Amino acid sequence: MIQLRNNKCELLYNLKLNNKNRLYFERIKKGNKASILADTMFKAIFQNENRMKYSCKLISYFVDINYEELLKKIKLVKSELNMEDIKVKNERCDYVAEVDDSLINIEVNNNNSLMTMERNLEYAYRLYLSKVVKGKEYNYTQTIQININNFAFQGNEKIIDTYYLQNEEGIKLTDKVIIVNIYVPKLREKMYNLGIGSLDEKERYLLTLIEQEIKLSKELSKGDKIMEEYVDEAEKVSYERGFGESYDKLYALEEQAKRDGYEEGKEKGYKEGEKKSISKIALSMMKKNIDIDTINECTGLSKEEIMSLK
Repeated sequence: MIQLRNNKCELLYNLKLNNKNRLYFERIKKGNKASILADTMFKAIFQNENRMKYSCKLISYFVDINYEELLKKIKLVKSELNMEDIKVKNERCDYVAEVDDSLINIEVNNNNSLMTMERNLEYAYRLYLSKVVKGKEYNYTQTIQININNFAFQGNEKIIDTYYLQNEEGIKLTDKVIIVNIYVPKLREKMYNLGIGSLDEKERYLLTLIEQEIKLSKELSKGDKIMEEYVDEAEKVSYERGFGESYDKLYALEEQAKRDGYEEGKEKGYKEGEKKSISKIALSMMKKNIDIDTINECTGLSKEEIMSLK
């Protein structure tokens, strides 16, 4: 991949991953609730019209509209992406809501691969283009994407990192595409090292959504009505009939890794799922006649691994 001359910018993807303090899923048991990082829980809470207040509270920390007004204005929209001219099936965002003329996209990322980050960027730009009609005045849609990442990068100590299209002096080309990265391990590290008292309201709410231990969640939420209601609601949802059977694919990956006798079961469980996903992407790229060097650059697979997929 070519670079600009005299490019002094550091590339986030070149930083090494740091999985210390990431959240690992536990089987639902007395004293625990499901984490919002689990796909099943995320859908049950954030994709439910009757529970809009919980996603609204999260979004209100990032936009210039207060919670009460946001709750009146926000509406869920379809999360399926427009597939015209793109030969990929079943692509959908985790969460898309409309506020005035803007779209809010929330993505939960447990796979710590470059392709996950690139995919989310694709989602943001496709939402940005979603209302453009050919032959008419272009109407690009402001898209704010909030990524809740269950991984972090070495050398980047930020808990929340915001990205715009801007030049080296910080002058923004547009404010219609905004990416907010939240790094769960760095947030948990702050809580472990400095205590709950060191967290601001936004950080406490994020951890209330994320943490599985109910006792800890109640301590985090104490004094905030909506946070306290969320803990009660999350506990109720976690023990609904049938919920535990469908509770997150990532837990199953971890358990399978242990059964197979891997040395570090949890880590390898994630890596197995990630590798299968990357292999599928590489195979799809090959079918589109994309050259091997580009596939290698994008997926991290060796040329031998790529060729073996044929």
